[in-house]
Amino acid sequence: MREITPRNNKGAIIIRFTFSGKEYCFSPIPGSKYLDPLALAKAEEIANRIRQDCITGYFDPTLTKYKPNAMQGRTKEAAIRDAQEAKEIVAARLSVNAVNLLQLFEDFTQFKSKTLASNSMIDYNRIQNKLKKCPHKLARDAVYVMQWLVSDHSGTSTSSLEKQWKLINACCKWSVSTGKLQSNPFDGLSNLIPSTKNTKSQDEIKPFTNSERKQIIQAFYASDRHSYYAPLVEFLFSTGCRPEEALALQWKHVKDGKITFCQKLTASGVIEPGTKTQKRRSITVNSRIMSVLNEIKTADTLPSDYLFTAKKGGFIDWHNFSNRAWKTVLASLPDIEYRNPYQMRHTAITEMVKSGNDSVVVARWVGNSPNMISKKYLGDVSDIVMPSDQP
Repeated sequence: MREITPRNNKGAIIIRFTFSGKEYCFSPIPGSKYLDPLALAKAEEIANRIRQDCITGYFDPTLTKYKPNAMQGRTKEAAIRDAQEAKEIVAARLSVNAVNLLQLFEDFTQFKSKTLASNSMIDYNRIQNKLKKCPHKLARDAVYVMQWLVSDHSGTSTSSLEKQWKLINACCKWSVSTGKLQSNPFDGLSNLIPSTKNTKSQDEIKPFTNSERKQIIQAFYASDRHSYYAPLVEFLFSTGCRPEEALALQWKHVKDGKITFCQKLTASGVIEPGTKTQKRRSITVNSRIMSVLNEIKTADTLPSDYLFTAKKGGFIDWHNFSNRAWKTVLASLPDIEYRNPYQMRHTAITEMVKSGNDSVVVARWVGNSPNMISKKYLGDVSDIVMPSDQP
């Protein structure tokens, strides 16, 4: 635990600390001055005693035993009784949710494995590995666990931290319902995850030009390391579907040139029915996209298999794709201004409208309303020549 030391409070000495989620603050030597070396030494001795008691389980939450004059006027029996009562209070408090968090999460993972596809368990296994590394082992230490996860995190985006919290929070919620925990100590702790200001907002309307779109697709196909993702990139640039819809597509959803979007891959790696705005929608793709799909389909492909998977199997981690493959390929194209990969959707929608397709039809293709198309997705159309006046 953190060091407990005397503090200067406008010249006076105070000791302020937090233990078991409760904050304590008192004057160990009333009337003493922080600049008095003798008084400060006595206060440091008291602070050290408090810290040792917290560690060994003898902390007195009434603070009576840490006040030099508090024992005056009391019998020895009363003092012993109060100390024992304080010890029982602390023991009862420490017993709440004193359950191994890793064991809870392993039980939760086993429970979820009965209903989720094996590919969906990747995130669960990653969190188990995180919890094995974490120095804080008990569920009651939720605040310290979250602080450690944040400190152990690398990168500028915190989406993976949010995913970790969501799954651990779901685990503890399940543990409460099964009687393994008395309460959910992770509830509401998402505010411990620092917010990141993304200068390239996903909702910013800044699509690529048609020429830039072609260059990016070609660069993916030509990449030694990331050509594996080229079919996905071309598919997203052409259909304008949401990434979570594309990653949830199975071959049974492709039939007679039509693709049906009826499920999505959540941030926690779970397949959920329906898209963001509707239960399902179907589109008829062009011959080029069908050719792309036929090229990635193998002889032993099953209807239940997913169209776009990670290199080692399982679902593609969109966060990793964005920060590795996408950034690397875009960096190889210095003449193209960097934008986040969600702009593939903006680009596709803008090109559909610029090609003369009715906005109502485009809205049906991409799963939005015509109003949302113009408000959230349609980019610059200043290069479209207005129709001439009719005689």
